[in-house]
Formats: sequence, C-alpha cells, structure tokens
Amino acid sequence: MFAFLLRKIEGFSDRKKVKKIAEIVFSIMRMSFGKIPGSQRCPVCGSRLALIYRPVVSVELATASNFNAQWTGFFNRREGEICICCGASLRVRQLASALLMWQSEHEGSGSADVHSMVRTNWAKRLRVAEVNSCGALHKELARLPGLKFSEYESDDPGVRHEDLLNLSYADAEFDLVLHSDTLEHVPDLDRALKEIHRILKPGGSTVFTVPVVRDGRRTLARASLRENGEVDHRLPPIYHGGSYQKTCQYLVFYEFGDDVTKLVVEAGFEVKLLEHHANPSAFTILAKKS
Repeated sequence: MFAFLLRKIEGFSDRKKVKKIAEIVFSIMRMSFGKIPGSQRCPVCGSRLALIYRPVVSVELATASNFNAQWTGFFNRREGEICICCGASLRVRQLASALLMWQSEHEGSGSADVHSMVRTNWAKRLRVAEVNSCGALHKELARLPGLKFSEYESDDPGVRHEDLLNLSYADAEFDLVLHSDTLEHVPDLDRALKEIHRILKPGGSTVFTVPVVRDGRRTLARASLRENGEVDHRLPPIYHGGSYQKTCQYLVFYEFGDDVTKLVVEAGFEVKLLEHHANPSAFTILAKKS
C-alpha cells in the first residue's frame, strides 16, 4: 500500500503538493510503526526502521557517470532506500548518524536520534546553517532556534537564498554548517570550501555528503564557468534532481573521487569519515575548522 501511494504521488507535476501529501503519508506510517519495539531505529525520526526501496538512477545518468552495475546498485540504495516513517534516504540517515556522532564528541553524550537531539538544551544553543535542504532531516532541524536555513535561488518567499560561493553570513557565525550533495553543483569548489570555513567558529564543523565513486578514480571537473558567466562544458553535461528551487535539475560541475577528503583537508579542515558498513557510496564527511 505504501509503495503504491509513493508511486502515485511521485507522478504529480506539482512538487509542493507532492511534498505535502508525502508528509501526510509518512505521518500515518509513523503512527503505525513509531512505537513498535526493536533495536534498529531510524537515526532521523527514532521510529522502528522499516524501509521501502525504489531505484532512482537512470540508465542515462549511470552511463554518463561511468557507473558499473555494482556502483549503480550502491547509488540506487543510497538514494532509493527510505524510512517509511519520515522519508529519510540512506544518505540522509548516514548524515543524521554523523550529526549524532558530532554531538557525542562535543557534548560528551549523544542522543539516540536527531528527533531527540534537537530537543536538548545543548542543541537549542547551537548556531546552525543548513545551506540546502538535508532531505527528511530538515523537518527535525527546523526545530532548532539557532537554525539559518537557505536554498540556492529558492522560489519560496519563506526560504532565503544563499550562494555557497558568496555567503551573506558573518565570519565565525556558526557552530555547525550542514549541506547534502551540494558541492558537486558549485562551479568553484575551493571557493565554496573557503566560504564554509569562513563562517564557522573556531573548532566548528561542517557535516556533509557528496556523491563519490570510490573505485580509485580522482575528482573530475566536468564543467567550469568562464569569466563572462557562461558554462564551459569539458564533458557532456549531466544533471541531478532537486526540490525547492526554480529548476529541478542541477548541473554537475564536479564528479568526486577518492581524493575528496584530501581536497577538504587542503581547505583547512580536519576530516573524519562516517562510512556505511555495506554501501561505500553512503558515507558522510565531518570536517572541523582547524
């Protein structure tokens, strides 16, 4: 039944309506599964972890990105394996687990899930920038009094616009900067990392995900911007989907490889990884401002 409803709402053209209907469906499922006992819990919503899966990587994207069958499967699971109680994909659940690990390191004790974490007095004192929507995690983060949420070229008047290459925030303003699968869409990776470093307090961290094929390949710039603002395509363009912005397809400027952590370290961060035990595409970077 849940799979049938999900397929139906994904076919709608009005994405805001899709989002509202999906939230209703997830709320119903959470009332059903949220209190069921069990050791496996969703790190986002805290409910008993029950999953639904649908493949999301198109043949065209897999071919253009040079994915073999194994890595296509990894990314399908990363994006298409979702919690039926909150809609969190494996990528978002890994991001939530990394956030809980960050809490444990900074507070001295960790919460069981982000739903619980955001209600702690410690979390309520945090200054947090969510530079783009972190999927199902955003609904929980929105409870933080110190959250500044933004999207690039948002068409929602209630959501501020921020450009990672030129953030409007003050120096050393935030304890934590969150973003998820965003850096591959910026035309200047070094500048984006420097901007994130700039707005973090000393000792602050950015916790984020990027899609990486970890098969020995190095980071590749598929496109860049010329001085006149036009895009210089070095390879045939590929796009990833989105939700809040005026367009729902975003050009990929970078395809990240195994050297991605080295690039983050070179920007002035101390880096840790949270890796999934069975899916090498589902890992999160925790980068502390040195």
